Amino acid sequence: MSHASLAQLQSVSLFQSVNEAGLRALAERVKRRNLAAGHLVFKEGEPADSMYVVLAGSVKIFLQNAAGKQVVLDTKKAGEYFGEMMLDYRPRSASIMTLEDSEFAVISREDFQAFLRQHPEAAEQVILNLIRIARGMNQRTLGGAGIAERVRAYMSGLQGPDLVKVRRWIGAKRWLLAGLLALALAQYYFVDVMLQISSLNGLTVFTGR
Repeated sequence: MSHASLAQLQSVSLFQSVNEAGLRALAERVKRRNLAAGHLVFKEGEPADSMYVVLAGSVKIFLQNAAGKQVVLDTKKAGEYFGEMMLDYRPRSASIMTLEDSEFAVISREDFQAFLRQHPEAAEQVILNLIRIARGMNQRTLGGAGIAERVRAYMSGLQGPDLVKVRRWIGAKRWLLAGLLALALAQYYFVDVMLQISSLNGLTVFTGR
């Protein structure tokens, strides 16, 4: 990737604590993908093997209900990322479509896993994001609201300020990070099952995969 693309990666919150050498090594491994407005990035149910960083443009994250109507859950713009839940090896849980001409940095699962092992400060951000999502889902599920209201409330909660960096974890051992990630994923799976049991017309909640 060009130096300009490296600078774009440095602007993403997930990578801001990573030194330039480490980020440059990742940048050399990622692939660019350009799509015009109105094109699918990927479709719900497809195999998931990579995550995306939005370098330019924007996308919408959506599901289709039983009547074939799109239910938009969120949007992502330049400097944000999506698809990190491919780490659990499960299919995509929602569809992504470009809202305008867009450019992406595509990071394979293998490269992202290797990157997280080498940079625990970035792994920490992924873990904290997963925990934040799982906590929000727990609160909305126990609240007894209708599924549509829970989706709106959940997505609204994701619009909050960036997570505060907890630097004391930067030197944590890799086995501890792996354990926390497994715990967060396990919590996500439990809530996902509960939401599917209580869902109406097959509507599910997208959690960033």
